[in-house]
Parts: sequence; C-alpha cells; structure tokens
Amino acid sequence: MRQPGCSLAMPSQMPAGASGLKRAPFFEGIGYSTVWEDERIVEEGLRPRAGERALSITSGGCFSLQLLLRGVAEVVSIDFNPHQTELLALKTAAIRTLDEPALWVLLGLRHGADRAPLYARVREALPPASRSYWDARAEVIARGATLAGRQDRYLHAVGRVVGLLQGRRRVDRLLESAGGDGQRRFYEEEWNGPVWRAVCGLVFSRVVLDRAFDPAHFAFAREGSPSRRFRAEVERFLREVPGRDNFYLHYLFRRTYADDERCPAWLRRGAPARLRPLLDRLVPVTDEVERWIAAAPDASVDLFNLSNGFDWMSEERFAWFLGELVRVARPGARACWCSNLVNTPRLPPPGRFPEVVIDVERGRDLDRRCRTPGYSGSVVAVIRK
Repeated sequence: MRQPGCSLAMPSQMPAGASGLKRAPFFEGIGYSTVWEDERIVEEGLRPRAGERALSITSGGCFSLQLLLRGVAEVVSIDFNPHQTELLALKTAAIRTLDEPALWVLLGLRHGADRAPLYARVREALPPASRSYWDARAEVIARGATLAGRQDRYLHAVGRVVGLLQGRRRVDRLLESAGGDGQRRFYEEEWNGPVWRAVCGLVFSRVVLDRAFDPAHFAFAREGSPSRRFRAEVERFLREVPGRDNFYLHYLFRRTYADDERCPAWLRRGAPARLRPLLDRLVPVTDEVERWIAAAPDASVDLFNLSNGFDWMSEERFAWFLGELVRVARPGARACWCSNLVNTPRLPPPGRFPEVVIDVERGRDLDRRCRTPGYSGSVVAVIRK
C-alpha cells in the first residue's frame, strides 16, 4: 500500500542499519504527550506560508497543528510510533467536538469530575481503529491523555522533586518572574545552591536518563557527563527567560498551563475553532520518515519539521537522508531539526550538499532564547536549487 501523500516514485536505496531505538520499550506506549521543543522553531525557523506543503514529525502533535494554523495547504504528520498517531487522532477529534474548556478537561489540563462523558462525545469523531485504541485505554482518558507520555512523566517528576526542595512559594515566584536583573538575582540568591546543583547532577545523570528514556536514545552521545550540559541549559532559561511568559515552565511544575494565552499555539483562545475547518488538511502517517521520504516525489515539500530525529541515525544514514531531502524539497524549502543535549548535533558533512544552506545565526538565536530544557543544536536550513 502506498503511503498517504506520496506518488508512485521509486524509492532510493537507503543505507542499512536503522536505529534500534524504534524497538525500545520507551515506544511501547505514548512517548511524548506534548512537544517539548520550543514552538519558535515553527514560527521563526520554518516561517510557514499559506499554500505550502509540510512534512512534520508528529510527536505530541503540537507542531503539526500549529502549521495548520499558519495556513499551509497540507501537513503530512508522520511518526513511526503508532501511539503518537493515535494521540493526534484524539486531539483532532476533541477539536472537532468540544469547546475549549471541555477540551482542556478531556486532555487533563484542567480538573474534571469525570472525563468519560467527554470522551463519549469525542469517540464519535474518531476513525474506527482509533476508537478501538482509546476504548481499550479508559485509564489514560481518566488521567488525561496529555499527561500520559513517558517524557512528560519524567519531566513532571523532575518538577515535583524540585518543587518539594524549593518550596511552593519559591516556585510561584519563579513562575511570576518578569525576567531581567530581578530574575537573575532571584536565581542566584534564592534558587541556586548546593542542593539545587546536587539535584541537577542526579536527575540529569546518564543513569537516570537511561532509565527514564532508553539507552538507545543516546547511541550517538557526546563525551562527558550530560548533567553539566543540562544544568547549564536549565540555568540559562531560569536566569534569562521570563518565567511569567514561559508556558513550558508552568507545564513542568504545574502539569498545566498558566492560561489560554500562555500555552501551545493550538490550544490558545480561539485556535481550536480556527483549526476545526482546517483538519482535513492533516494527513497522519505511521511509518519511518526515512521510508516516506524515499518514496516521495521530487520537489513536493516546502517545509520539513524533523524534530531531533537525526539523533538516532548513523552518519551514513543521515547523509543519505539529506540527499533525499534535497531531492524532495521545492526550491526555497525550509528545514529545521535539533538534537537533545546528550547527543552530538548533526550538520551536513563538509563539502557535501551545497544546496542545504544553514542559517547559523538564526539557529543560534533559537537556542539562545529557547524556553525548554533538553534540546539544543537547532539547525535552520534553506534548500537552494
């Protein structure tokens, strides 16, 4: 069977040796309930325009829905993990059937006495296979599907530990901080200290990360302890990024967002209603992105949201993928990808793929202003051909 969104092009020969990560226990359920990369990647990295066609890694579905809000003609939302596809199906069905307060309750972002009646309404908008999937997961619906991802549970556990050590009042002050010198002084004088540094050394150690995720996530890890890199990154955004406006920080500590303006783009006030008539432009695909791009026609995609998918590819497979990306990209297409803080960032091999023009300053700026933990090495590229 052909993949949705692809013509009958002959696939090119991809290198053997796919990452073992795709068989890891981490992906036996929902890995990511939401997207933890900063959504500025979409707005400032991809810079989507009306009428364009996008390929987007599904993950928690946030960026695929955000691209629809920007008026693109089609979003092929792809993930090798079928649980991520089913999560996206639930979110889109909820957008079709619920008002905004009920949507937040169903997903677990607001308290609700019983989510079962809300799910009964959403269920009618689900495809039959997705209906069977979610019917068998009543306990996930009862807790709130947006809190079910393994990465989300790990980061919320980190938030609980830090919250207990720092205290509710101090966390509240962080979340109300307006940035600038006042926030820097607060961090240095009240937040920072031996206990905080010890917690960072523990929760971001390779041992804990391997248990929370899977060792296969870090097959191409850089040398040295990841805890130092994580602590430096967390210290940066706690000191420099206004806590009041950082909805990722609220989600980390409170397992919800401050309000319907400080939250992911697809959840903001009025966004679900705007999305409703656009959802038919979304093409969900469960497959490896390598196989999809190998079968895609030439010059057929304008935007590539590739998340940190290259973290799990060998150098040979990464170079092959870039060649396919150049083939499939339309002239002037934009691509964005990043790396987690453990792995080595991926850049085109020197002297190859001159069509892939890296905007170094834009990538550095996205990293400098990033509001989330765990990712860096943002790459923003334009395909010139």
